[in-house]
Amino acid sequence: MEWRLVFVGLVCALMLGGEANASDVIDLISPFRCELRFNRLMNCQINPVTLTTPIAESAVPLRTSLRTVVSGNCSTQYRLEAKAETVGAAAAIIPYLRNTEILLRGPVGAPVGEFTLSDNSTWTGMAVLDASCLIKLEVRWNEADVSSTEEAQALIVTIDADIAAASTQADRLEELMLYQQAYAFMHSLADRFRVELSNETMQELRAAALESGPALESMILACADLTFEERLALLRMHAELWVLGKPEDWQRPDGSPMTMEDHLGADAAEILARLNAILARQTESPPDYAQLYEAAKSEVVRLKNKKLLALAQLAPWLP
Repeated sequence: MEWRLVFVGLVCALMLGGEANASDVIDLISPFRCELRFNRLMNCQINPVTLTTPIAESAVPLRTSLRTVVSGNCSTQYRLEAKAETVGAAAAIIPYLRNTEILLRGPVGAPVGEFTLSDNSTWTGMAVLDASCLIKLEVRWNEADVSSTEEAQALIVTIDADIAAASTQADRLEELMLYQQAYAFMHSLADRFRVELSNETMQELRAAALESGPALESMILACADLTFEERLALLRMHAELWVLGKPEDWQRPDGSPMTMEDHLGADAAEILARLNAILARQTESPPDYAQLYEAAKSEVVRLKNKKLLALAQLAPWLP
């Protein structure tokens, strides 16, 4: 149900947001552009004019169609043409004396919000045309830049490939985020154990255990007031005190506390050193993979919405 609502919303946005397929009609040659004398059109002028239209979001490349509609007798020996220009794109030259269609495209298929129409011939004012000549320019704004089912399907395939790549990237970043969190947790946990096991209290306990060993042995062997069970309990305690180790086992030769790397050993220390070097090389602080993962998930959603919009725009070409 949610998917359908999103789809309907995108279709409505496409239909209502900016009238993406709006059209305009402009006179190029007519009595309004020329002087009518002796049943002839003379001194024609095409003054520069800027045409604009609202634009809407698009998921596919767009093109604006400039189609000339010629009626009457427009015969002349001069080559007459107009020019349409929009920012960031090549100018479209329009030879308007015959019925033709010229396509104006924005940069990288972006919608065209405005273009300037101007004369592109030095002969326009010299031409003498029959009074029946009428030439109009039909502008169909921002249509999907496809001409066949195959082209429409190819655009969908491209978007699907982008979705697959973005999903793979999101999965990879999720793994890195989990690895980062696990490493931080385990590093903190191990270091906490190291601190707790090598603090002053533990060191004093180890020293006391070593010093009390002979006294415990003497008590177990010589104290007549102890029952068998009490002797056995003391014997078990005495036997387990070795696990505390010696104070020097938790110190470096200079007397300072051992690091986590010292405790884990050379092999583990090398791995930790490499991991820390990798993190240090990233920047001053390690990347926030959680934030990157959220951005990657948002990109997957954006591309899926783009596909829905593309399907709506390409519906006339898709089976």
